[in-house]
Amino acid sequence: MLLIAVDEAGYGPKLGPLVVTATAWQLLDGVIDPDRSLASTDAAIAAFFAPLSDPVRFGDLKLVVDDSKKLFQSRSHDPLAVLHAVVSVCKAWCGDGELKLKPWLKKIATREGTALKHPAWLRNLQSAPFVSRSDAQPVIDHWQKNGALLTQVATRIVTAEKFNQIIDRGFNKSDLLSDTSLRLIADLIDPPLDTSVRSDPSDAEPNILVYCDRHGGRQFYGAVLQHIWPDAALRIISESRRESIYELVSDHRTIQIRFTVKGDSFPPVAMSSIHAKYLRELCMNAFNCYFQKHATEGQILRPTAGYPVDAERFLGDAAATIQRLEIDRSRLVRSR
Repeated sequence: MLLIAVDEAGYGPKLGPLVVTATAWQLLDGVIDPDRSLASTDAAIAAFFAPLSDPVRFGDLKLVVDDSKKLFQSRSHDPLAVLHAVVSVCKAWCGDGELKLKPWLKKIATREGTALKHPAWLRNLQSAPFVSRSDAQPVIDHWQKNGALLTQVATRIVTAEKFNQIIDRGFNKSDLLSDTSLRLIADLIDPPLDTSVRSDPSDAEPNILVYCDRHGGRQFYGAVLQHIWPDAALRIISESRRESIYELVSDHRTIQIRFTVKGDSFPPVAMSSIHAKYLRELCMNAFNCYFQKHATEGQILRPTAGYPVDAERFLGDAAATIQRLEIDRSRLVRSR
């Protein structure tokens, strides 16, 4: 059975990209049983991922799959190094032997095209080298011992310019996040023809579970789900303040999709959160380095994480640089 988990980083800031990441997992068949209650199904699924919540040694670090914000606030180690270690192990787990960032990023962000070459402030992403499969294997063995196998990571990186273009078409922030997340999920379930190894619908996974953190407080998702999967029959299982659950049924498969408050407490969603946070931090490092490099002579620009109050501080400090470089504000600053 296929399980897909999705989360984002950078929903709130005004500067830097919104990053949405999905992780895809293979589980043993039989987890979804129509005669089994949701609570019983949840318990069976949670058992697959229990090892991800146990700390495991990796060099000088102890890795645990948790909310990326908590990991990034670590005071015992460089927080970016912790995120990098988790991402690096996952990359090896998925069977990717490339040790450099950009070739890997091209594989997981297949629809981005030139998005990370333009604008110039996202062009020079840098990371430490990734680890080999042999170095990652002890952690992989621990994480997969209950039968959950990570098979793929995919991401969408929405730059400020793209963000504003979508908002200008009449979307609000929540719409944008839902549409981006669900299209990413759809591409994982049914890869584009030029990259797909499937051609026969009978080869598709018959049972798919999808877990998402709630999108900006949104409670109702039926319309957007029907827009992304117009040929599937939609059944609303629940729409509560805590969780909204839906089922999409077609001739050859059933997709159950959940949007849960604090969904990143579930390890697969937390793993997606870690990847999204890691990629956004790399983007913000490149962003800050670019503007520091081009700052007015003698000026030291303090870095920003892009959140609204500090974004305004940064934009004020960098105003002369932005004007000199003739940067269009719509390419730099989000409208929402």
